[in-house]
Amino acid sequence: KVIDVESGPNRLVYPNSNKEVLHIVSDHYFKFKSYQMYHDAGVAVPVFSLRTEDGFGVGEFPDLKKLADWNKATGLGIIQILPINDTTANYTWTDSYPYAAVSVYALHPQYLSLEKLDYVLPKNLVEEYNAQKDELNTLNLIDYEKMISGKWKFIKQVFEEQKENIFKDRNFKKFIKDNETWLVPYSAFCVLRDKYKTPNFGEWKTHKKYIAGKISQLFTIKNKDYEAVMLHSWVQFQLHKQLKDAVDYMHGLGISIKGDLPIGIYRYSVEAWTEPELFGMDFQAGAPPDQFTDLGQNWEFPTYNWEAMKNDGYQWWKNRFKALEQYFDAMRIDHILGFFRIWRMPISATQGILGYFYPAVPITEDEFKKLHLPFDFNRYCKPFINDEILNKYFGENKDNALEYLDINSDQTYYFKPQFDTQRKISNHFKNDENTEFTEQLISLAANVLFLTEEKDRETVYHPRFNIYKTESYQFLSDGEKRIIYNLYHDYFFKRQDGLWYAQAMEKLPVILNATEMLICGEDLGLVPDCVPVVMDELAIIALKVQRMPSENIPFYNPKIADYMNVVTASSHDSSTLRQWWKEDSALTQKYYNQQLNQYGEAPENLMPDLAEIIIKQHLYNDAMLAIFPIQEFLATEETLSNPNLDIERINNPAVFPHYWRYRMHLNIEELHKAENFNEKIKKWIEDSGRL
Repeated sequence: KVIDVESGPNRLVYPNSNKEVLHIVSDHYFKFKSYQMYHDAGVAVPVFSLRTEDGFGVGEFPDLKKLADWNKATGLGIIQILPINDTTANYTWTDSYPYAAVSVYALHPQYLSLEKLDYVLPKNLVEEYNAQKDELNTLNLIDYEKMISGKWKFIKQVFEEQKENIFKDRNFKKFIKDNETWLVPYSAFCVLRDKYKTPNFGEWKTHKKYIAGKISQLFTIKNKDYEAVMLHSWVQFQLHKQLKDAVDYMHGLGISIKGDLPIGIYRYSVEAWTEPELFGMDFQAGAPPDQFTDLGQNWEFPTYNWEAMKNDGYQWWKNRFKALEQYFDAMRIDHILGFFRIWRMPISATQGILGYFYPAVPITEDEFKKLHLPFDFNRYCKPFINDEILNKYFGENKDNALEYLDINSDQTYYFKPQFDTQRKISNHFKNDENTEFTEQLISLAANVLFLTEEKDRETVYHPRFNIYKTESYQFLSDGEKRIIYNLYHDYFFKRQDGLWYAQAMEKLPVILNATEMLICGEDLGLVPDCVPVVMDELAIIALKVQRMPSENIPFYNPKIADYMNVVTASSHDSSTLRQWWKEDSALTQKYYNQQLNQYGEAPENLMPDLAEIIIKQHLYNDAMLAIFPIQEFLATEETLSNPNLDIERINNPAVFPHYWRYRMHLNIEELHKAENFNEKIKKWIEDSGRL
């Protein structure tokens, strides 16, 4: 009998000699009418942004329990967070950047609840602790430095008072043994970082080069650093217990948790110290220009040595996924394009605009010759500078700029050797307050047509991104412009696809087969044609952000999203909906009329009823997941939305380094009391079939 009939277009059936077998082309899932496939909705909020009565000016792992209770009340089935690994490099606000972890395994001490430790605070510190807690909890934004210094002060006092009991703890001993492959080098790294006041192991007086046998000696009881390494190990033990407890509680409520895997590693991290052969330490990773920034992004991370990783079957990645799997049900891979190719820059560059794709099919000198292009290395690969360009860049400050330049016989200019890279210019002016002049010089250094790479003892070339927008390009002949533009278009949009498809299909299947987590890929930015093909073949869930369409259209319509997608209205890297509404009135008007189907003039501010329409557009579709930042839910209720619009944004990728300090403006306890609001969200979830 007919059990069910699949909806959607007809499938392809292969001819088959075995009459008892029907061979059908399948694309990951069947569209049954009566069988409810997994559809869920969730909230995205960094752990550090959670605000509760129990916190210490920052969100902590136990706070996830209260958020899970709110999820349960609203029918939301999944919580998405940002990376939670330890980023402690300098104990300053720059450590607030969650994508620059000093260890891909260790958890960040900022998430440790001092009130949920195995041992209570010494009585003589309780009053001081409560006073600091009250002060930090009243702040609108995180005071990272005050928070982390306060936490470490109290952690050390507890450890000092209870260390004899801690050293005897069998569970702690077992934790060290089970995790020694990463915990021993991490704890030693922390001690050496603190001793020498820098995470840059190249500047340490001892242990510049990691030697496992010498590092393990720090864990012998007679070693002078024994207690210090045990302190960091114990903090990791406590963090693990608190996070695991929170995750188990969430699972008990039927709530899933989705983590975030950064694509890069920090240059001065445990992994760079212990396994430098796995990374391209002479290069920097970043992203090409996109909707976030015209200059691209320079994350200053080393690139990956994929050939070295391939030699042992990508074990480094498998281990990393396995470690995350003990906490997470799903994982967002940050910048999944990095598995296809990475945007890399030489150390001499400071801006992402001076990067190129790696690996890539470059342009060779033979190719220039075949195109009859009069290739001139100095003209094409060095900054092109003449009086007209200097006037445009510096105006009345032109004479100041000339101090850093020498003149050629043809009356063009070139940078003096001590200023001939962006890094040299930046270092020279690092203490100068005239930042505008410095930025102009740095931008002038990027006025090139092609970037060089040494490959197999040959110099090859990559066109600079947006080559046709450079002043250098404007001074070419019409014939040169035409040839170079065609080369540029071929390089960026045609010749790389086969290579990048092969690169991804070599790595991703091996790595993904090592985990049972649901894998989602952040595939925003300049997306090659091969990316959606690979993600579809490997059943990696894609990301759709309404105002960041990959197609050449103003907005993505979430109503057309198919199953293998996560849809959302904004991300941690974008402004919130209420902020975006005020950024570009013409674009907002188009969105109001065309996407929201509203008549007349758009209101000055995003009203709660419009925010509700936007959320519903994302809920009522076939996408597997609809996940919204907490700010967007609150925007649907006037009494709950943040009165201070300017502090709602989590990150601005155009600003580096950026202070990651966003906090919810109300406690989760207050959200629990907003019964009408919670019931309203639950009704949306039920009606959209996502409960």
